[in-house]
Amino acid sequence: MDYISHSPAFPLNAYIDDLYYLEGHPPYPRFLVPPLPSLHLMVNFGPAFQISTPDQTTPFATCTQSWWIGMWSQCWIVDWPRPVQFYGVHFKPAGMYPFLRLPLSELHNQVVPMDAIWGHVAAELREQLYAAPTVQAGLALLEQLLLTRLAQAPYGLDVVQHALAQIVRQHGALSIQALSDQISISQNHLLTQFKRMVGVSPKEVARISRFADIICSLDPTKPVDWGRIVHTYRFYDLSHLHKSFIEFTGHNPTDYLRLRRRFQIEHPNHPLSVGPLPID
Repeated sequence: MDYISHSPAFPLNAYIDDLYYLEGHPPYPRFLVPPLPSLHLMVNFGPAFQISTPDQTTPFATCTQSWWIGMWSQCWIVDWPRPVQFYGVHFKPAGMYPFLRLPLSELHNQVVPMDAIWGHVAAELREQLYAAPTVQAGLALLEQLLLTRLAQAPYGLDVVQHALAQIVRQHGALSIQALSDQISISQNHLLTQFKRMVGVSPKEVARISRFADIICSLDPTKPVDWGRIVHTYRFYDLSHLHKSFIEFTGHNPTDYLRLRRRFQIEHPNHPLSVGPLPID
């Protein structure tokens, strides 16, 4: 698969990690995706995606043309079409709010058609991207559209971004009470702002960020010192780390690592090899 990434310039880089284009045949027809501290916009030019959760027997959503994905705090399953062809945007945890100006709690664990929020702009964007002569031109067009849709930074966003920076700096292993005291606001006010601009509570972001840091730090080709991870990420003991893996992936650490190792062996250097797990 071809993955082409573009880092946006200021001021978009305060809200967006990258814009990207993905095309080709996915290595597996189904993936389990653990929750990650990001939100997404996807504009599709291939067959439809189907999204479900592990406890569902029918798809939760069928994604055809373009859609928003809010913050997820549980794992989900993607049935990939073959081939895939789409543009995407990885938003930072509080990065989507200035473009939508609606409470992001409404997008928590949700996949929403792009036109449900942006109306006719969704169809116009898709048409323009389809007509772009090159991928790079499409990414530049997408960046420009996002720039035109960027509203003035809403009141309180700087506080949320500061809190998120502290969560990232401490790998999600911190006290929300101590964080609130540092910022000099109440926990309730911080919770309200996070629900509005991120979609979930500060505690939930910290839990998701901590787990994302752990799986990104793992090298599936080498032995893992689980005791070091327990200490580094401030788990009470190994059983609590085990519980987090079960909660976020449905697998214990050993089985998770086995699936990551399989992915690495069968598809070395694949752009999707960190995070999604293959499902047979």
